[in-house]
Amino acid sequence: MIKNAIMLTGGTGSRLLPFTKLISKHLLGVNGKMIIDYPIKTLTDMGIQNLTIVVGSSFSGQILDYVQDGSQFGLNVNYCYQQKPQGIAQAINICKRYVADDDQFVIILGDNLFTNPIKWNVNNTNAQIVLCEHNELQKFGVASVNQEGKIQYFIEKPKAINYAYNNYAISGCYLFDQEFFKYFTGIVPSDRGEYEIVEIIKQYHKNNKLSYIIQDGLWSDAGTHESIAYLNNYFYKQVK
Repeated sequence: MIKNAIMLTGGTGSRLLPFTKLISKHLLGVNGKMIIDYPIKTLTDMGIQNLTIVVGSSFSGQILDYVQDGSQFGLNVNYCYQQKPQGIAQAINICKRYVADDDQFVIILGDNLFTNPIKWNVNNTNAQIVLCEHNELQKFGVASVNQEGKIQYFIEKPKAINYAYNNYAISGCYLFDQEFFKYFTGIVPSDRGEYEIVEIIKQYHKNNKLSYIIQDGLWSDAGTHESIAYLNNYFYKQVK
């Protein structure tokens, strides 16, 4: 059983201004809960016991005050501070010491919401990504899958979609093994100055060590005013 996970809660939440002048985006409300409650529930449903939370903004103390030691969620929680926003892959890399003894560990972004539990392929011992259908693929990293079910390529925020393939958004939940840290040493910052997680995923794929699951149910990030409004409306309709 996979017992350890890393959750990323850094970033300034600039797309959610002016609310994020005062509060971490992860502590904004969706359907009567904090946004961060949803990825925590996703992890506990997997059986995760130990969680490292990456903090890094001026709101880091708010995350600590809310989650504390994690016992109220049934978790053992510690924290790792990311000094500069240098990307998802870099945030994972600074947590190496917390997962060094694990064959595999889970990564989840602290603003990602899944309505259904994520069930990993237990026969795969390398890396897995969670793919989701979405009607606005241009906003996300995309995996294009052929008719035989093999990923052909990845593209970040495509301006045009190749409909010769089945195209899925790459969600903010991943399963990696210790090869991650080897691959990290071989990547460089992108044009926006970040160590991109898709570059790690590409390395796994190149070495035939990547698989995927297609997640059913709703998936959304909660990083914009539009997505939060959509989510609140979605849950409101579920109880009518």
